[in-house]
Amino acid sequence: MQQATTQFQERTLSVPARVWFGFTAVVESTKFQIYEIFLIFYYAQVLGLAGSLAGLAVAIAILADAFIDPLIGSYSDSFRGRFGRRHTLMYLSIVPTGIFVFLLFSAPAGLGQTGLFLWLLSLCVLVRIVGSFYAVPAAAVAAEMTDKATQRAELGIWRQVVTAGINLVLTWLIFKFAFLPSETFARGQENPDNYPRFALLVAGVIMLCALIGAAGTQRPILAFERERLSAQPRAFSVSGSLKATWRALMDLPNFRALFLGLLFAGVMGSYFRALNLHLGTYFWELSTAQTGAWLMSVQIATFAAAICTRFAVGRIEPKFLYIGGVSLMLLGYVLPPALRLLGLMPENGDPLLVQLLYAANVTVGAGTGLIMACSLVMFAETADEYAYVKGESRTGMLLAFLPLGNKLASSIGKLAAGIVVQWVALPVGQKGSTVDPESLTHLGFAAFSLTALAGLVALGFYSSYHLPRARHAEIMRGLEVARVAAQGKENS
Repeated sequence: MQQATTQFQERTLSVPARVWFGFTAVVESTKFQIYEIFLIFYYAQVLGLAGSLAGLAVAIAILADAFIDPLIGSYSDSFRGRFGRRHTLMYLSIVPTGIFVFLLFSAPAGLGQTGLFLWLLSLCVLVRIVGSFYAVPAAAVAAEMTDKATQRAELGIWRQVVTAGINLVLTWLIFKFAFLPSETFARGQENPDNYPRFALLVAGVIMLCALIGAAGTQRPILAFERERLSAQPRAFSVSGSLKATWRALMDLPNFRALFLGLLFAGVMGSYFRALNLHLGTYFWELSTAQTGAWLMSVQIATFAAAICTRFAVGRIEPKFLYIGGVSLMLLGYVLPPALRLLGLMPENGDPLLVQLLYAANVTVGAGTGLIMACSLVMFAETADEYAYVKGESRTGMLLAFLPLGNKLASSIGKLAAGIVVQWVALPVGQKGSTVDPESLTHLGFAAFSLTALAGLVALGFYSSYHLPRARHAEIMRGLEVARVAAQGKENS
């Protein structure tokens, strides 16, 4: 037994395995992208649902899903299946997730306010919960494919490289083939007839990438399960899972700081991204082509930053890279609207304005690449700290806090954005409408102020996180000693 453990520790993941792992995050990242950018715009501006109702439906669905995530993670910790405890659940969720995503953006005509609200709410709940049976086990995969901090960092980088690349291609496909301008709708994103093509593209990409990620990571995870898992798994218990969650938040300052920092940083990004199409369409008056390029600039910068992080993560503590990433995102979000409100930005239609907006989104993308590459490492290391301090492994449950924090943040951000959209009273279902200048001022102020507040609170929490490499190395040595001792008792 001791020899098998040593073999697992010394095993080096192949480059293909690292790339396939990156595809496991596409399900969550693509859902995240469409919820952040397109969902409220589609229901509020295209279909005419009240912004507050759109935000409320999304918030309820995401909150329901978020609180289930740790239970799914704990269930996958104790689950045993033909294709592995993580992968059996992942495979089963792929097709239903794609179907529900397609239906989410294919609302029937004539539903009215109540019907639209119920359609949005029910499909949001189905997409989020079914998708979590893929995303939550997938989040635990990285911590179990390898024990090595450097390889975990590389997995986080590959995850961000692959997801940024896929999202970049998807955004290009959406604005090239789905959001086609017409004589009636010069801005294709305002045309309801374009959304079935949009839904088909998104659902197809999600299912294909989910299958690639699951199939490509199954072998190393099965090797882990053969060598590390007890033949008698801990029985799944809802109350036990909830108690373990509470202990992690109350007893581990690093885990608490990381989760709360993620939550507020997520609110910052979620809220601003939900207003992105509104800002691009009305506040900055960008064309459909300019809007697509503007959004793709984030993905390009995220892709490049994730690759560059590979050369920095071994030299700089992940905490400082993470704080730098959040700071870059905050600056990229708030500076353009703040400068416009101060009268320091070029007028709409000026080519210089477009270049400055692209530069701001490049800054956001660079920050996103940093934090996404480092978040996986930091959460995996806090899961190791939990196992060391508490004497039990809850990897699936604790890694579920990564999507949980994103979802809680998304629900808060979407609700706030929906309220703002209704408050500023932008035009609904009208082509070429003139927007009241006062409404645009309110939109810019709301985008700047709440984004800045959430970002500053996040930086405060991240500053209290302290789990340096030397401490993590000590934890891993202690865990290995405990494993060898436990295996010796089983064999005696």
